[in-house]
Amino acid sequence: MALAAPGRIALMGGFGIIAAMAFCAFLPFFALVRLARAGKFGLVLSILSVLGAAAVVLFYATAKPFGIDPVQAMAILLLGIVPSVLGGGAGAILGKLLRNRDDRQAGK
Repeated sequence: MALAAPGRIALMGGFGIIAAMAFCAFLPFFALVRLARAGKFGLVLSILSVLGAAAVVLFYATAKPFGIDPVQAMAILLLGIVPSVLGGGAGAILGKLLRNRDDRQAGK
């Protein structure tokens, strides 16, 4: 049995990173679409504010090391939190638009 080529291992590692980032983006996207379409905008904003607070804390940790390695903080921020915030924001907007469409159709 031959060993895999180093390029193939790097490709699979890159695929794992992209898959993890996509998971971090799609989870809040679908959750916030469902919540916003149901009219729970307070919970939607609370979730987005918690994600934003986590981003700020990790961004602060990249400049002032206080218990977490700055490189690790930046990796968590860029690979986990930023896709979550972007996915959650897009999901909230889409959910609001779908809610508005549902309200207009119910009024006719």
